[in-house]
Amino acid sequence: MNGLIIHELTKKYFTDLGEIFDVIGCIAKNYNWMLSDYVCNIYPSTKIPKNEHYVWLTGSELINILRNHEIQFIWGVAAAYSENIKLEEVLSHPLPFADGNKAFWKSEITLQNPLSEIEIVPWDSSLLLVIAKSKELIKKLAEKYPNSDDLVEYNRLED
Repeated sequence: MNGLIIHELTKKYFTDLGEIFDVIGCIAKNYNWMLSDYVCNIYPSTKIPKNEHYVWLTGSELINILRNHEIQFIWGVAAAYSENIKLEEVLSHPLPFADGNKAFWKSEITLQNPLSEIEIVPWDSSLLLVIAKSKELIKKLAEKYPNSDDLVEYNRLED
């Protein structure tokens, strides 16, 4: 598995998933996305309501919301699933969560749901974690954010 800790984005506030989705571009449109365990500064869209355990969106829906609203995600997990995977299959596993999840800080990183391809995790408004099956995606983000750390290496140093 491949992972990255992004310490700083380029926009005016830190945990702006819109900026990340701008970087990964068309890749995001090719997935369905589950947002879970999320806490935001505002909830401007009925598709991302307050106090829900999760929401299920197409890549296009999520990108549209993020482009039209400046939402700061304080906590949460945005998990990407192949378009051929049904919500019922995803829900047969525990919902991905961020707050209190110690698994992110272990030497061997994994995706929380074995069906997901990418997990983007706003961590207490202070950093973003990205875990993905794709090395190319992690490389693309590392090039955009050169002050980021390889999550596996970071965790090895902390062990």
